[in-house]
Amino acid sequence: MQPQLRDIIEKIEHAEVRDLLDGVFSDLNRLSGYLDRVKAVVRLGEATDEALFILEIVRSEGLAAAGGLDFQRERLGLCGELSEELERTSFAVRHELRTVFERVLPGPSSDAEESELRSRLADAHDLLRNCFQQSMVSLARLFRRDLDAADLFEDIRVKRDNSLRLYEDLTALLRSARHAELRGDAASLTLFSERLQHFRSESVRHLMQKDSETCLRFVEDFSAAPSGSASRFFLHRFSCYLEILLKHVSMRSVLKGAVMSLAA
Repeated sequence: MQPQLRDIIEKIEHAEVRDLLDGVFSDLNRLSGYLDRVKAVVRLGEATDEALFILEIVRSEGLAAAGGLDFQRERLGLCGELSEELERTSFAVRHELRTVFERVLPGPSSDAEESELRSRLADAHDLLRNCFQQSMVSLARLFRRDLDAADLFEDIRVKRDNSLRLYEDLTALLRSARHAELRGDAASLTLFSERLQHFRSESVRHLMQKDSETCLRFVEDFSAAPSGSASRFFLHRFSCYLEILLKHVSMRSVLKGAVMSLAA
């Protein structure tokens, strides 16, 4: 268990609450640990059967942990913020497990190709890991309000850094698109083209897959677009899309508070 969580637990005076939180953090950490192997299977191109088996274990133990949490919360007669957060944790674990097994992963009779299965396994990994980590962070912040999630999990730090870079690059790209739409001269269009190519080679990989595919289609459309009014029409459409995309990126949990600091 992370030292920060251990320190929080040791400072809880109520013995039964201390034991309960110790168990919750241990369960969520163990479930996150199982997912490390799922990620390795996807990254290394190993047989997917093992990853599917591990996810079945995660589902079984996750549901058991959620049920145990509800039982202990009622047994101890907890109320207030802690009770509400524990209830949210239990609900989140059940909900995300149901999402993974009912919507993300293919059914037993599916004939999904290996590449698609690996993509779905990666999505399942990301969804569940985020659930387990954010649940731990939210519970820990009841006892330490200024806790930084990036201090608990290195991958959250990486995600935050990548998302910040993505947000900054999207903002610069949007400014360049608006400038080129307004001016419409060769210099502004060249500057926008260079900014777009930079974005394509760097930050686009930090988008969700669907958004990444949409952005790449815009890149192709711009390359084929003639100059003049057609080019301005493209820039207007792309600017509108970038505004929506920026809003979605700013709502990522790892950027909570960071985007407002940038805007300031």
